[in-house]
Amino acid sequence: MIELRKLRYIIAAAEAGSFSRAARNLNIKQATLSRHILDVEQRLGIAMFDRGTRGARLTPNGKTYLRTARRIVKEFEELNAWVRDTRTGEVGGLAIGFYTSFTAGNLRATLVGFRDFYPRVKLRGFERNRQMLLEGIENGLLDIVVMIGEAQYPNLRSRPFWSERILVAMPEGHPLASRERIHWTDLHGERFLLTERDPGPETRHMLLSKLWMPGYTPEIDMDDIGRDTVLSAIALGGFISIVAESALGIQVPGVVFREVHESNGHIRIGFSGYWREDNDNAALHRFLEFVAERYSLPPLSGQHHSSQQSGKEMA
Repeated sequence: MIELRKLRYIIAAAEAGSFSRAARNLNIKQATLSRHILDVEQRLGIAMFDRGTRGARLTPNGKTYLRTARRIVKEFEELNAWVRDTRTGEVGGLAIGFYTSFTAGNLRATLVGFRDFYPRVKLRGFERNRQMLLEGIENGLLDIVVMIGEAQYPNLRSRPFWSERILVAMPEGHPLASRERIHWTDLHGERFLLTERDPGPETRHMLLSKLWMPGYTPEIDMDDIGRDTVLSAIALGGFISIVAESALGIQVPGVVFREVHESNGHIRIGFSGYWREDNDNAALHRFLEFVAERYSLPPLSGQHHSSQQSGKEMA
């Protein structure tokens, strides 16, 4: 078997046109380089160089061998670079689960930004309900999921990511549409339409906590439809809905959005990331670092991969 370093010696000698110059370039003795090249020639039974006082020129067999040697060395270097980058999270894959709108908002902006910063990490997105997302983490199909709220799950790590404004979606002809901001008390007596799918149940709980009072329970219809269909139904009149800011990317004619406010300002809802404690995917740790830097979050304890180590800086 021909050692890789001997292939490098042959390439260096061919490029320098001289054994002495190649040896100087490689910072080795000329005798060492000559001995290794001669060993290759003897093993293969061919002469690769015509040696003379003016240097060393490749023979026809040497030119043919050089083409293959360069390809082998190049592929070996590319393989080493791939392994190194995979270990640091700059190359690989990342499976992300979510159930919120991907048309706008922080989730979309974060994934687009991460893809631009780490173009060799292949992102795969999966839109599922909460239970299926948690099962996906458990069985290893997903690296991380992004969900509304903060909760604790066995064997999972989590951290808050970002927040989005809470909006009322209503027909453009609704009496409240003329207001720039809406308060919870303005919504008493309204009929709400929500999806049975996530995050519909969480939205329903929020509505009940904000609007319920003795003698009054808000009227909430829950249908097995998607977010787009909910907004399309609202455009027809008769319903309003509560959505996160990311829903602004869903353009439905006849629907307007207004912020929900409390006494201390507009209301926001938090999003968190969840992942398995034993997930050693380096791309996952890169993603967590990216989110932390993007939203000025404190670093996670126990993380070993950092942007400083990669020699990159966030724009």
